[in-house]
Amino acid sequence: MLMSIFKARYGKALIGVCFILMAIYLGAGWQSQKDWHTQYNYLHSDEFVYDYTNHPSYYVKSYDGEKEIPYESMDDYRQDVLTIGKTRDDTETYYYNDFNFSLSIFVLPLLFVFGFLTFFVDYRTNFTRFLLSLPFQRKEIFRKKIVFVLVPIIGALTVGIVGNFLLRIMMIDSHYFLIPLSKLLLSGISTLVTNLLVFATGLLCGILLGNLVAAPLSIIFILFLAAQGNYFYSSCRMLFSLLVSNGATDYYTPFNLWVAWPEGVSYPIWIYLLYGFFILLMLILSEKIFLRLSLDNEGDYVTVPAFRAPTYWLMSIGTWLYLLMISYFPHDLYNVHLYDDSNESYQGLIIRAILLLFVCIIISLLMVYPKELMNWWHKRRNKLA
Repeated sequence: MLMSIFKARYGKALIGVCFILMAIYLGAGWQSQKDWHTQYNYLHSDEFVYDYTNHPSYYVKSYDGEKEIPYESMDDYRQDVLTIGKTRDDTETYYYNDFNFSLSIFVLPLLFVFGFLTFFVDYRTNFTRFLLSLPFQRKEIFRKKIVFVLVPIIGALTVGIVGNFLLRIMMIDSHYFLIPLSKLLLSGISTLVTNLLVFATGLLCGILLGNLVAAPLSIIFILFLAAQGNYFYSSCRMLFSLLVSNGATDYYTPFNLWVAWPEGVSYPIWIYLLYGFFILLMLILSEKIFLRLSLDNEGDYVTVPAFRAPTYWLMSIGTWLYLLMISYFPHDLYNVHLYDDSNESYQGLIIRAILLLFVCIIISLLMVYPKELMNWWHKRRNKLA
């Protein structure tokens, strides 16, 4: 009975999302091999041969100081440009792929928003009230709903990811495609884990947040913060460098922890375990919130009162730390530490951090405890009157 209800309620939307996910991955794989073949055809055309022969300075391999180092031959240049999977072995292997058409910028927000809407829409349209009136335990309702939604999503992602790299493997000459299949499979698994982590985060937000206006605005703000991930990554590296080597050495490996597209890079085992733990934790928290969900709190920012304090502290402190990082606070700290004539000062940085913390605390209070703040204000005004 529950599955029939879920099918009628979510079936079309779920099929649509799964189709979009597969289309994104398969379309990107097709575009990657198409771009490669376009480049291959150009490099074997008379136009390129003429250009390479008459303008060799346009095709420089590297520089030794100001001295140009040319390619040994035209074929050497072709091989270098067309090869997918060139490696550089220092402390780890990097895969260079100029033809990888990545669309993770669309996949991850789609999964996050769909995860959020899975519970939020039901809560705001009273469908959750209808489900809770049925002769089923809340735990059964929650788990069957998760299975109904999650299994097709995993299936669509798997088909899309595998199809993406199979298109490239089968349609690009193996002489040029050097990324091993085993590496692509591991990279695909890493991509799947990343996608599930994002989807589980959206589920948790959808069941935790209940206000019709503030909750969607929060999701938009989260997506905005996520779009600044490169700045956060750069600042984390800088901060780690300051702590470990006083800023003398740059570090990549400790923070290369995000694989969002199947291009040959994969997580180490401990990251699989860590992200698997986070996914399981968010599903468990989502279930606990659903079991304690009270329809009397409909319209509140946080649907379960017991979770307001943790949400408040996570919002205020977490947002503060993230904003500090994406505003290049560690880089400014590094400049003050390294240069005596820096425009910044330790005092100025501390004041900036304190002001930002104050703003985050106030906004988080207004979001999580609006009714309590209004009641406090009315009581205070009545006393003064």
